[in-house]
Amino acid sequence: MSKGNERRREIAGMDMNTAQQELQTLRRRLFDLRLQKERGEVKNHRQFTQTKTDIARLMFHMNELNRAAELEAEGALDETTTGEE
Repeated sequence: MSKGNERRREIAGMDMNTAQQELQTLRRRLFDLRLQKERGEVKNHRQFTQTKTDIARLMFHMNELNRAAELEAEGALDETTTGEE
């Protein structure tokens, strides 16, 4: 299994709190990489792309979790209103 597939599965298995913490970590890593680039210390420029891709994956996953929660809440509201009629 490739590292990308492993990372996708890892992100897909995260809950909202874990995803938020990971997002903060990745954003900090990207910030640090930018500082290292300015100082000429970056040896592997692929890290920028990988970090940005992971951030995008996490944000997409978090959006999906939010959407699922909203749909679940709407479903719960619909059930309570139909039960009263």
